[in-house]
Amino acid sequence: MIPAIQTIITALISAVFSSGLLSIVLYKIQRRDKLRDEAKSNDSALAKMLLGLGHDKLLYLTDKFMRRGAITLKEKTNLNYLYVPYRALGGNGDCETGFNECQKLPIIGDDEAEERDAAIKRKDYGIEK
Repeated sequence: MIPAIQTIITALISAVFSSGLLSIVLYKIQRRDKLRDEAKSNDSALAKMLLGLGHDKLLYLTDKFMRRGAITLKEKTNLNYLYVPYRALGGNGDCETGFNECQKLPIIGDDEAEERDAAIKRKDYGIEK
C-alpha cells in the first residue's frame, strides 16, 4: 500500500509542478509576443511620420524650385537624397511629378539662386523695385 501512496503523491507533485512550469513558459511566450507587436507598431508609426515629413519637405522644395525656375547642383543632390528614401518607404506618388519636373530645371549657381529668391520675396512682400 505504501508504494501506491508514493505513486499518488508523486503524481500530485508532478501535476502541480508541471502545470506551474507550463504556465510560466506560456506567460513568457505571450509577453515576448506582446513586446514584439508593440515594437512593430512603434516602427510603423515612425515610418508613417518619416513618410509624412518627407512628403511635406519634398512638396515645399519642389514648389520653391519650380517657382524660381531653376535649381542649384546642391539642391538637386539634396532633392535626390530626400526623394529616394521617400519612394522606398512607399510614397504615394504625389511628389513624383514635382521631383521629375525639378530634374528638368536649368542648373544655376548659388549666387543667382539667392538673387532669384530675393526677387521672389520682394515681389511677395510688395516691395519690388
